[in-house]
Amino acid sequence: MEIQADVLFKKDNSGRMTELNEPIFSPAPLFFLGRTREGSILRFSVSFPKIILNEVIKMVNQNSENPDIGKIVSCINKVNDISNIWMGPAYIFPEDFNRISSATKITNENKGALLSHFPNLLIQFEWRQPIFATIENGKAVSVCCSARMNEKAAEASVETLEEYRGKGYAMECTIAWAKEIHKKGCHALYSTAWDNFRSQAIAKKLNLYQYGMNLHMS
Repeated sequence: MEIQADVLFKKDNSGRMTELNEPIFSPAPLFFLGRTREGSILRFSVSFPKIILNEVIKMVNQNSENPDIGKIVSCINKVNDISNIWMGPAYIFPEDFNRISSATKITNENKGALLSHFPNLLIQFEWRQPIFATIENGKAVSVCCSARMNEKAAEASVETLEEYRGKGYAMECTIAWAKEIHKKGCHALYSTAWDNFRSQAIAKKLNLYQYGMNLHMS
């Protein structure tokens, strides 16, 4: 979970979150909670007041196995009105993951396949590597790439055009992406929201290991 938190967010010397781990500045959330069977990882933004910070830490420590999210929300609302809450499971690909995939690796030579449906990936091409896609009629219809990455791990980002869902394309792309991340000697991470059932279905079909859950508040 510590590895995932470092993949998702940049931090200062005190461990406070400064921004998202992306080349273009995007502010970090106010609060991040990552829970595992071994315990919880807490991260706070640089603007989070210390007196409220200590109150939140105390709440989590009092019931680390099942912290009261409602009370945490009420506490953080003292800092700022929360406009967004994101929760979901966090998975990791096993190190011996060796599924076969027919997805195509996107390089400088064939990146034009992204233009029609995923033009944002052309703008972000270098830092989204590796990128794998299912291509039909010369156009990418499903992709998996790195949402964020550091020297230890990468977080998957998967997207499939609605009319091509249910064909297994997302799973093919995700398999190829994870194998490439492992080749780099990094952990391949995959997280999603509790209400994203399609994404959870991919994790289940790939037999990924759920090591915890994430909670972000902004």
